[in-house]
Amino acid sequence: MNLNLKLYAIKKGNKTFNNVQLVVVDLDRGKRYPLNFVCVLPRYFRLLEKRSSKFAKLFGEKSLCVAKKLLVDASHSEDDPEIRCVIDKRIKDIDAQ
Repeated sequence: MNLNLKLYAIKKGNKTFNNVQLVVVDLDRGKRYPLNFVCVLPRYFRLLEKRSSKFAKLFGEKSLCVAKKLLVDASHSEDDPEIRCVIDKRIKDIDAQ
């Protein structure tokens, strides 16, 4: 399965942190969300370990590695400080594993 993956951030409402959802998109499926939607990046990484999310089912044992790569790539290209803060927090959560 060769996918051209990237994270796409969706901000909901005016509150911070809990209202930023990170979704995985495949740039080869289309240029615009939601046509290129693959799955939601789980907020809690224990869902990856239990294989109870669509993300974990798609990427199996490589889930944490794929998640971290997507997050690091997104961190380098994200300009919005609120979204960047959410991304950096998730990277720290993975590193704490």
